[in-house]
Amino acid sequence: MVESLNKRIEENADKMIQSLCEVVQIPSVYGEPQPGAPFGKESRRALQYAMDLGKKLGFETVVNVDDQVCYIEYGTGTKTVGVFAHLDVVPEGKGWTYPPFGGEIHNHRVYGRGTVDNKGPYIASLYALYAIKELGLPLGDWKIRIVGGTNEEKGMEDMKHYVEKCGAPDAGFTPDGLYPMSFTERVINYYFMSYPLTDPSTGKVKVVSLKGGNILNMVPDEAEAVLLAVDEEEAKKTAEAIAEYSKITGRDLTAEVDGKKITIHSKGLCAHSCTPFNGKNAIVAILMFLAEQKLGGSIGKFLDFFKEKIGMTTDGSLMGMARADECGKLTFSLSKMEIEENMLKWVVNIRLPYTYKDEVTADWKAQVEPVGIKIDDMDLHKSYRFPLDHPLITTLRTVYEELTGKDSTPSYEGGTYAQAVPNIVPFGSIFPGTPDLCHRPDECIEIDEYILDAKLFGNAMYALTQNCK
Repeated sequence: MVESLNKRIEENADKMIQSLCEVVQIPSVYGEPQPGAPFGKESRRALQYAMDLGKKLGFETVVNVDDQVCYIEYGTGTKTVGVFAHLDVVPEGKGWTYPPFGGEIHNHRVYGRGTVDNKGPYIASLYALYAIKELGLPLGDWKIRIVGGTNEEKGMEDMKHYVEKCGAPDAGFTPDGLYPMSFTERVINYYFMSYPLTDPSTGKVKVVSLKGGNILNMVPDEAEAVLLAVDEEEAKKTAEAIAEYSKITGRDLTAEVDGKKITIHSKGLCAHSCTPFNGKNAIVAILMFLAEQKLGGSIGKFLDFFKEKIGMTTDGSLMGMARADECGKLTFSLSKMEIEENMLKWVVNIRLPYTYKDEVTADWKAQVEPVGIKIDDMDLHKSYRFPLDHPLITTLRTVYEELTGKDSTPSYEGGTYAQAVPNIVPFGSIFPGTPDLCHRPDECIEIDEYILDAKLFGNAMYALTQNCK
């Protein structure tokens, strides 16, 4: 641990907090590609902020990689320690106490989308490198590079492009997970599917449309369905059934009746799709209600399948796909669904233990294909697993122990840039016992923890230049 580094970070804390407040005010949600802004103008604006801040802090090497990624570098060695964070964020959602893009300070916390995931850690990493530069700490044959991406929440195409153009670091980390650190991550698979609604419903109500979900790595907190009843009396009965279902289950479903038309509004609780059990899926709530209505036809068959094989579960247990190993447990999340013009389209996100990676797709196909569900596309992510005695792992563990005095046993959670960038692992930024507010309302970072983040990142960067070969 370098005490002078810790002291310098404390001296720069006010500037670091101000920079975080400023970058949070940029709503860098994925947008329509534009010339010079492949992931939307707001993501590009966040990228520009990061580069301008690097220049303001006196870094001579500030590089824009095709408007997708930027990096800020210090040192002249031939080997690179890389810190990989992202500047894009998920949509704000609802239920905030303070403005989601306000960057306001309340209760000794900075509030706003991205404070934790992942603008806060990016800014803390940059100021940690700034402190190393100010102190002139010797790096030997190393340089340190802070890399900021803008497409982590939408597929990591930015970092795949970066690795292709700039290569992989020799060692490093991404501050986008949990402390102490992770030696592996669960594999992330997305399955994009369709189901033709060729046979008409035979019940007294039919589904005209259903829509929910936007960001694929979030538990949807809103969904809407439009139903059409055979007559107005049946429409009223359906609305009453919705109210009763909501009362019994505790799920927030409401109905609007306009003649024979019923519109169902479902409100859930958003959560990161890596922990779907922390949320309430608004789409699932509608599907489970509809499954009780015996609609018949193709939609009825799909609903029967969904109720029997998925239901409210998030662990794959009803499909016989529950798995666990040292890399964690399988989780299942319905990310998106749309019913329109006699076609049902849906996307699921399955996160699975490393040792199950070669079987999971075959097992999923065995569940859905006999029902007539077609898998149109798959996004199958790679993962990694470092031995626990690897210098990268032992170095990060030592830094964490020295600065916190706490146990450094590695974890395995995350879905980070470490799956796209070789030779790095997640290191922070959520401490044990701190609520995980990623992708949730009132995302915020406690200022003392934010300063400790910067100390951990700075000491980790420097220690890697001393311990890795």
